[in-house]
Order: sequence, then C-alpha cells, then structure tokens
Amino acid sequence: MFFGAGVMREAATNSEVEMTDMGPEAASSFLHALYTDEIREDVWGDDETLCHLLTAFHKYQFDHLVKRCEARIITMFSQGVVAERLMMADLLDLPVLRNAALDFMTSSRTQLAAVQATEGFRRLVEQRPKMLAEMLGKMSSPATCDEGQSKGSR
Repeated sequence: MFFGAGVMREAATNSEVEMTDMGPEAASSFLHALYTDEIREDVWGDDETLCHLLTAFHKYQFDHLVKRCEARIITMFSQGVVAERLMMADLLDLPVLRNAALDFMTSSRTQLAAVQATEGFRRLVEQRPKMLAEMLGKMSSPATCDEGQSKGSR
C-alpha cells in the first residue's frame, strides 16, 4: 500500500509510516476510509478536510475515493472557494474537478465577477495566469479570422 523502494514499508515489524503532508484529523479520516471504504459524515460536510483527503487519495492512488471526493467537492462549490479548487484540480491533474470549477466560475458574468472579487482568485491570477485564457475561452467563442481583422486591413 505505501511503497518505498519497491517494498511495503508498513510490512516490517515495528515500522511506522509517516504521513507528514496531512494533519492528524485528515490522517485519521484517511485511514478510516481505507479500512471501511467510507468517508466519515463529519468530513463529508467539511470541504477543506475533504480537499486534504482528496490530495492524499490521489497521492496514494485510491482512484475510487478520489472520484467520490471530487464529486462531493463539486457539490460544495461557492464563489469564495472555487478558484482554490480550480488550482488544486490543476495541480493534481484532475480534469473532472477542473472543468467543473471552470464551468461554475464562468456560468455567468455576474458569477465570474463575484469570483474575481475573492482572495482565491487573486492567488489564481498570480500562481496560474495561463488559466485566465481558459476562463476567457469559456465565456466567449474565439473570433474567426474575418472578425479579428480590422476594416482598414481588408
């Protein structure tokens, strides 16, 4: 399950697996999900912890749990967090979550304006500027060659 140099680290007697990339609550929820194949109810309603779990499930390649977390996170989108979720989806290369976040953000000009007013969007612009072109592309169709030329150049 937790591989290191081709050997299961947890198989050794008295060995420990350190999960330094998550806090104790997320680690407990992660292990609970691994052993029961269920995500605890308290975590199911907390999108921050759910994002930490999604990252861990992705890292350790528990794809069915990744998909469940993705689906739940999508239902919890809000204007305040969707830019952060888009960056996470881009970082982890999760196209379903990424496209859902882009669709949510660009569903209307009013929605996009509200998202643009958030701290998360400011970080998105700084850390992932290439995504602005994708957002623009979702908001309007690309101009054709004839539309892009000015009248004076015809």
